[in-house]
Amino acid sequence: MKRESRARVLVLDADLVPCLTIARSLSARDCIVDTASHTLRPLSRYSNSVEDVFQYPDPLAAPEAFVEWLLEHARTRHYDLVIPVTERSLVVLSDRRERLTHINIAMPSAPSLEIALDKAQTLSLADEVGVTRPRGVTLEALDELDELKKSLKFPVVLKPARSIGSAAGAASQLQVSYAFDAAELEAGCMHALRFGPVLLQEFFSGVGVGIELIARRGKIGYAFQHRRLHEVPLTGGGSSLRKSEPVMPQLLEASERLIAALDWSGVAMVEFKMDPVTQQFCLMEINGRFWGSLPLAAAAGADFPSMLLDLELDDELTPCAPYRNNIYCRLLSRDLAWYEAVLRGGTDGRIVNVPGGWEVFRELGLFFNRGHRFDVQSLRDPLPGLVDIGRLLKGYSQRLVTLFREVSFFARQRRAWKKGKVSKGIAQASSMLFLCYGNINRSALADVMVRGYAEDSGIAVISAGFHHHPDRPSDPVMVDVAGQFGVDMSAMRSTRVTEQMLQDSDIIFVMEKSHYDRLIAVDPRLAEKVYLLGAHPNTSGWPAEIADPYGQAQGSYVACYDRIAEAVDIIKAVIAERTGA
Repeated sequence: MKRESRARVLVLDADLVPCLTIARSLSARDCIVDTASHTLRPLSRYSNSVEDVFQYPDPLAAPEAFVEWLLEHARTRHYDLVIPVTERSLVVLSDRRERLTHINIAMPSAPSLEIALDKAQTLSLADEVGVTRPRGVTLEALDELDELKKSLKFPVVLKPARSIGSAAGAASQLQVSYAFDAAELEAGCMHALRFGPVLLQEFFSGVGVGIELIARRGKIGYAFQHRRLHEVPLTGGGSSLRKSEPVMPQLLEASERLIAALDWSGVAMVEFKMDPVTQQFCLMEINGRFWGSLPLAAAAGADFPSMLLDLELDDELTPCAPYRNNIYCRLLSRDLAWYEAVLRGGTDGRIVNVPGGWEVFRELGLFFNRGHRFDVQSLRDPLPGLVDIGRLLKGYSQRLVTLFREVSFFARQRRAWKKGKVSKGIAQASSMLFLCYGNINRSALADVMVRGYAEDSGIAVISAGFHHHPDRPSDPVMVDVAGQFGVDMSAMRSTRVTEQMLQDSDIIFVMEKSHYDRLIAVDPRLAEKVYLLGAHPNTSGWPAEIADPYGQAQGSYVACYDRIAEAVDIIKAVIAERTGA
């Protein structure tokens, strides 16, 4: 429809790439596009498609302040449409929509959005309309887990019921995790339940396929399909490389049932996992807003932002031209992380098969494919792409500097053990502190193993952690593992480290460099008496840090026990030499 004046649009979440895509699309429609974000320099700031860029309070940290900002901003600038891009802003605005009725915000009706945001309700809807989804249950309290374990088949996928959760009054962006045994399941549930209910689902192996769509009153007016080729992390996450492909009738039909039942109006992506061999599929979730792979749709000719503009301003859904298949689109920054993770072998082979070196090398040929595009880099709007590359180079240079510092630090720690500096410190100490994060696994174990032996020699031994909540029992998995070696941890309770403990201890053993850094930040003078427990010469090829086994498979606890025991043997030998035993 021809409008008398140019539409002015405000796009939120300007720090994310889909905002840039929306701005480029609507600018091409002759709209005046402003963007806003809680960050100072979002990518869209550098786009020739954007007129003004604004900064607002972080919706996750200060939702009320964010809404007040929008209310005040809308008073000074009239917008024909405001587009929230992620749940981060969408959830806050939807929850307060009665205060925002005078602002035209592109969001579905509250009942429809509530179902899409809540994964448990989404899966219940799938059952009602006959759309296949993974088997699973919703866990609301940890005491329900014992009964549920009997019916669960590992690996288990742990999904927060909502992508945005809250705990202790603060909102957080939540992630999917995996459990391969009962110990991992319990640890993962303990963490996830702090933010609300969690879905426990059977793992469905397959490729990620998305049906991206725009609908009006429950009827899909245009649909687009993409297939994920690269995901970060490798075990499943946002796509860094994907391609357009023809819409599969069975996926479109399933999406139509869901959208009709929701009476959905607006954009959405229905996400599926599909077995490429059997063509069986399962519903994963419904994203009730613009999606991360939007740049691919735009590159292929599926102009969802333009269609949304017509829907919201004219209540018309005018489909754009058919899109092109076999268009590839790559988010460069995330895809470099994908290649890095593959080359490092940075995934769990129990979840996904890592591509081989030849396969990775062959895939690089896609850069020269005529259908290859980038999410950010564009000849028509070059500056955001250059800024993105500049940030990438800066990030990698900072990582190289950090890596050099870490290598130097670990080398100094190993020399301190090898040259006898640590042994001298032990021999002269009258007090010894073992320190880790929670004081329920590593430092607690070292404490139990050393205390009795050291105290007989006049050395006071304590352990502590940085965790805010003291007096917690030791991790039951570590208690069990230690018990198998004759070490009793049942009486141990966690302690929070204090400045007085640090001052009173003659020698301090930490498990990770991050622990060392936290102590030195408190008092740089501590550097002369803080050592990595795992940096001793008999480390048998292990890294200098001793990793936290919390929430991992039992084998990680056994490996941790072995690392601690190995170091403790050296400490005991020094003490024995000191006392002449």
